[in-house]
Order: sequence, then structure tokens, then C-alpha cells
Amino acid sequence: MRGLTKLGVLSLGLAAFLQPACSHEDEPTSDSGGDRLVCEGVNTVSAEARLLTRVQYDNTIRDLLGLDLRLAQDLFPLENTANGFSNNARAHQVSPLGIEKYLEAAEVLSEELSANDLGAIVPCDVTGADEACAAEFVTQFGKRVFRRPLTEDEASGLLRVFQNSAPKYGSEEGLRLIFQALLQTPQFLYRPESISGVTQDTGAVQLGSYELAARLSYFLWNSMPDDVLFDAADHDELRTAEQIEAQARRMLEDPRAHDVVLDFNRQWLGLDRLDNIVREETPGLNSGISINSMQLPQSWRESLERFLTEISLDGEGNVHDLFTSPVVYVDAELAKLYGVEAPAEGFARVELDASERAGLLTQPAMLAMFSHPDQSAPIKRGVFVREQVLCQPIDPPPPSVDQTPPDPDPNLTTRERFAEHTSIPGCSDCHKKIDGIGFGLENYDQLGRFREDEFGIPVDASGQVLEATEERLNGKFNGAVQLSKRLADSAQVEDCIATQWYRYATGRVENDADGCSLQQVRDAFQASGGNFRELLVAITLSDAFRYRRPRGEEVAQ
Repeated sequence: MRGLTKLGVLSLGLAAFLQPACSHEDEPTSDSGGDRLVCEGVNTVSAEARLLTRVQYDNTIRDLLGLDLRLAQDLFPLENTANGFSNNARAHQVSPLGIEKYLEAAEVLSEELSANDLGAIVPCDVTGADEACAAEFVTQFGKRVFRRPLTEDEASGLLRVFQNSAPKYGSEEGLRLIFQALLQTPQFLYRPESISGVTQDTGAVQLGSYELAARLSYFLWNSMPDDVLFDAADHDELRTAEQIEAQARRMLEDPRAHDVVLDFNRQWLGLDRLDNIVREETPGLNSGISINSMQLPQSWRESLERFLTEISLDGEGNVHDLFTSPVVYVDAELAKLYGVEAPAEGFARVELDASERAGLLTQPAMLAMFSHPDQSAPIKRGVFVREQVLCQPIDPPPPSVDQTPPDPDPNLTTRERFAEHTSIPGCSDCHKKIDGIGFGLENYDQLGRFREDEFGIPVDASGQVLEATEERLNGKFNGAVQLSKRLADSAQVEDCIATQWYRYATGRVENDADGCSLQQVRDAFQASGGNFRELLVAITLSDAFRYRRPRGEEVAQ
């Protein structure tokens, strides 16, 4: 079977197929901030064909065939990341190993389809299929695989697979080879955007309805379009802002949108680090609570994911809630740690003391994740806030610097030990921006518990924000709750979160050409009061989402 599959795919003459068109005209920049831009007309960027991520491949197979096998996540190589995101078009590229795994996955999926399953996607009896049936299969099923109607050349190339194989191996095998070939084409594995006409009044290329359907589905669902999107594309009803907005709002009500929110947060916050962390009691301290260190990482992660889902899509969640809500989800293990009644089963939503808990920065999972195994980690916590919440990257330490954390000392607090550790010449400039934030979170240990003293010494949780681009963020504060309330009402924080979502949606780091589109998104997000649903809708209505810059051959038309 494997030899036949390879022979069948090679017979397609894939070189004749549309290859993914990648443009690198716009060089990325780390920040498009600064003075407010003057934006007129339609502002566009170059579009790059985007390779499906492992999550997107598995979701597409699920929605295409009804098979929830998670093949890609088991078989395919890990994606390269850029700015923490795995769907960056330039970083996530196909590799020789990836090509082998696409072949293997296509064969596994073919074997998973029984004759009855295959018959569900073939418009005739698979055992007696003729060339006319195969042609109809190519047209109908191929449209769903390619996410648009096939060209004549594409359809005839795939039909040749049946013509060359069915006489020798039978009609069912010929149909299976078409199926396997489809799943190895660039049109399936990538999301290329075909040549379209330049809109004369704007000088931009307005994406067609099929292209918009795919952009919407892979942004909001990480999967292929559904029947409603296909129907809208068939009738060319994804052209106006009103049409796109209506579809986006419909799609946000689907459970698949919740999965996308979790995928974004997983990457933005680096939640995969929770899977293998080990957190223990500090040597010399005994809280009297027996902890299950093996269970905690899983409990922390689910607790945080439930909180993020509630804030992001349930109700009217917004940035203010993200940084001020005292809600924590606990199971029996976490309830012991945080001094609340354990639920009878599963997780329960509880509100902790609002003087001790305020949103994301005080979520137990975040505090545990940004810690060392036996003590808190003010540097890690400060870097996280600076880079992921304020979008102000910190230079890495010089290679010669020893980054080993100081051992716990019953005569010193963590603040005192790390103050000595970070006063090294050449490091102090960065640590001025990091430590003032990280030390402000010292009321929380490596298990995410609130504490007022360490080794019997009162905790000093005073802090200071320096060099934020929004002046009102700068200044002294005392403790995580004060810091969180300052972040909750910050335009810089809203802009940073909008930028992180924009990077996730577009699959690239923003560049100068993105400036006006990013400004559209940021303005809409702030006008909505930082509402996350409105942020996602605003991205789908931005120029960068609806249009692209023309390529050379289009300008010449």
C-alpha cells in the first residue's frame, strides 16, 4: 500500500499544482507603537501561505472526516515558534521529516476509513465506481479539502490517479489513492491565497469569499469552514464588513471558539510549562499541609484554563476583569492549598479574599509556573509582566552570567537574596525594569499561596514600575493587587493584548505595514471597554484581515 500511495502521488505531477506563494516584502518589527498614525484608504500587507499547525491539521481531519485521532500531535514534528506562537508563517515551515509524516498520516487515515466510511464521502458504490464517479468525488470532496472549488488542472491531475490505478488495483483502491493524494497537496497542507484582481479604487486585493471563509475558520476555530461558511462563500457573501461580522459573531458562539481562546492563552502565557513542573515546600518551612506534587500541575492548569475561558468568552469578560477578578477554580487538591472548602467532585468556582487575589497575576497556576521548585522567582515574574503584558521585550542576560537562583536561607527573604543576585555589573539596567515588578509579587510562594512572612520575616511586597510607555503605569505600588488594578485600566496593557491576539490571528509579528490595521484593532478594543469578543471581531474587520497587498503579476493585469 505504501508503495502504491507514493506512486499515485508522484503521478499527480505536483509541480504543476499551485505552490504556496510566500512574500517577504515586509520585514517584521517588534513594535508598531509610537506616534499615532495617519491612516487613509485601505492599508494592506503581503500575504504568506500558512502551513497548518498540528492542532489545525487534527481539527481539520476531525471536521472533514469525523475522525478525532490527534494524528498530527502524535506524529508531526513540533512547530518552530516566533514570539511564543507556533502558527507564525515564517517560523513554521515544512521539513523533510514533515513530508514523510504527511504521507504516513494520509495512509493511516485511509486505513481508518472502512468501505462504509469511504462510501460516506464518495457519491457512488466504492466497489463499482467508474471514472464519472471518481470525477465527481474529486470535485465534491476536493472542494472541502482545498476549501474552495478545484481548477480544471487540479481536478484532471487527481482524476489521473484513478485512471492509472483503478484498472490494475480496483476502483476502491483508486478512490483511496485520490483521498491520500488530496491530503498531501499544498492546497490542503497550506492555506494559499490565489491570485485575485486588484480593486482599482483602493489598489489592494480584496480577498474572495472562499479565502475569507478559510481565514475566519482558521482564526476563530483552528479548523476548516463549516457548511454555513461554505454556503456563504458559494454565494460570494463574505465581501462586506457586515457579512464578515455576522459570521464572526456566529462562530464565537461555537465551542470551537473556546478551544481557540485556550490555544491562544496556552501560547501567550506559556502554559505548557505547567505540564512538567515540580513544586515543593520550601526547605525549613512546614505549612502542615500534605501536597500531591504530581497532581498539582494538572490541577493548576485546568484551574487557570477555566478562569481564562470565563473571562474571555463567557458573558462580558474584559481586560479589567482579567486583572481584578478574585475568582479561582479549585479541586480537592487546590482547595487544601488555598484554604477553601473542597468541592464534592471536579472543580468549583470560588471567590478568594479580594485583598489577596486580583486576576491573572495572582492566579495560583501563574504564580507556580513563574517560580523555582522551592521558592518564588521574582525575576521570572517581572520578565513575564514586562514582556507579555506590557509588550516591552527584555534583553537576555550576558552568557557569562550565572542564572542559578540563590538557595533558600532562613535568615533572608527571597527579596534580599535576589537583590544581591541581580546587582551584578552589566545586569542592573535591565533588572531595574524587572525587579520592581517581580518583587511586588512576593506575597506569593512557589505554590501560589498568599503569605505575609517568610521564615518568620515579614514580606516586603513594595514595587515600582519604571519606563512603561504609558506614564500613568509608572510609579510605586504595594503588592500584587495594587499592581493588577493599575494594569487593569491601562491603555498600554489593552494595546499589548490586542497586539498579541493580532500576531496570533495573522501568523506573523507586526511590521510597519501593519500599523494602520493594528491601530484599527486597538481603537475598537479600547472603545469596547477591553471586551475580548469585540477584540476578535475587530481583528476580522481589519484591513489586514480582509485585504492583502497585490503581488507583481496582479499589478500588471
